[in-house]
Amino acid sequence: MYIFEPISTEDILRRLSGNCRSRRLEKNMSQKTLSETSGVPLSTIQRFEHIGEISLAGLVKIVRVLGYAEDMMELIGKPKYTSLDEMVKINKNKSRKRGTDERV
Repeated sequence: MYIFEPISTEDILRRLSGNCRSRRLEKNMSQKTLSETSGVPLSTIQRFEHIGEISLAGLVKIVRVLGYAEDMMELIGKPKYTSLDEMVKINKNKSRKRGTDERV
């Protein structure tokens, strides 16, 4: 399997949790208030901000309260191409319902 991004999973989690923490603080919101408003347990918010660990549902709840639901919905919303050949292949496969592991 080829990983397209040279950025590690840990780096992505750290950046995402840091961004959420920054947005929370900009709104002058405590972790407790975010917990009460989002329905995400306080311990989960603390763990997320400390080590980046959270479920997707928990993240969505936090993002909604912080006002970034539309941005979240656009995440991986458009195809990215690394070559003209890949663009042609992706556009050809847009209506596919299932993937196949092609052997190269």
